[in-house]
Amino acid sequence: GGDELDDVSVRGLQAFMVLADALNRAGSTEPAKIQAALKATDLPADQMVAGYDGVKFDDKGQNVQASTLITQMRNGNYVSVWPKSRATHELILPYKGW
Repeated sequence: GGDELDDVSVRGLQAFMVLADALNRAGSTEPAKIQAALKATDLPADQMVAGYDGVKFDDKGQNVQASTLITQMRNGNYVSVWPKSRATHELILPYKGW
């Protein structure tokens, strides 16, 4: 208990939550209905496990609300350093490592 998920685990959980949402909205296990529900996905930031701005797919199936967060380790804790709009600390370069 109390352990945070790493990046890969969070993205996997987020994908599962998007699929669960689409399955619920599709109300069916028919592939075409699930695909239509996925295409219609429009989830806001407050429903994200990952730090995305939301989930909404374009015509190529890419999440246009995906975003990234870059962190650095400070005193044993990860802090956000980029993008500036979401940074809690200044970026230190060159990074001194562990």
